[in-house]
Amino acid sequence: MKKNILIALLFIGGLTACSDNNEGSDIPNNPVYPVTHFSKIELKEAKEEPGAPAVTVTQTYDYSAGRLSNFTSTQSFVAGGELFKIENATNVVYGDHQAVVTDEINNISTYTLDDNGYAISCVRQEMDGKIRSYTFDYLINTEGKYFLKNITETLDGNKPYSSINIDYSSYRTLRITQQVDKSEQTYIASTSTGNEIANTSEIPYLFLTDLYPLSFHSVAIYGKFLGDAYNTLITNLRPEDNSGSNETTTYKYEFDRRGIVTSCDEVTKSYGHNYMRTVYYTIE
Repeated sequence: MKKNILIALLFIGGLTACSDNNEGSDIPNNPVYPVTHFSKIELKEAKEEPGAPAVTVTQTYDYSAGRLSNFTSTQSFVAGGELFKIENATNVVYGDHQAVVTDEINNISTYTLDDNGYAISCVRQEMDGKIRSYTFDYLINTEGKYFLKNITETLDGNKPYSSINIDYSSYRTLRITQQVDKSEQTYIASTSTGNEIANTSEIPYLFLTDLYPLSFHSVAIYGKFLGDAYNTLITNLRPEDNSGSNETTTYKYEFDRRGIVTSCDEVTKSYGHNYMRTVYYTIE
């Protein structure tokens, strides 16, 4: 087991560094916070529901000096021959060992950061008065990168309600365990053997950003104060026990000439049915 852990740490630490043409010119020397080497990461996805017009959802993360400065979510659709657009903005304000994220309906998430700019805890005050508290734990690799290992959610100051644990000890594989109330589910996320794809795009893994309770923290994930992006792109996902459903999910990526992701096709096969999703990226 110790050998496997060592191999995994070396794998996480040594796969890739960003190329010079991705580096932001406004990033200070020796910043005391995790850095993103782009000025913008944008995701665009068309979503369709029976009986409703197709909605295009665009999520835009803007960066200044290598640090997330704001987030905008836009929904656009056509109804009655007319284009409608709904735009919501989320503000990010940094203080001493602190990042405060305020969304469009005034939910306020206050993150307490360590000396390196990574969150150790968060208090989320929602507009209806509910308070959610979070703690975070990380794996730190040989390069000093932080990878989120655990998030635990406590509601209204009582007992823990939900958590996600990520085990990095197996080479090329993440073991992700989600617990919500009394229910628990484990997923195995992996990269193709001998065909790892370096994550020079610095994008988070889509499955994790959608998984409760991390789904409340997408801004913190893209802002990297919940850890650095995993160094390889995940290409396969399955529930640890999929004997009944035979469920598997595959991810196929397209790249531009810089080697930066331009799209991700996600195909889930479960109980004999296929579910498809495509996310388009604009990364500058």
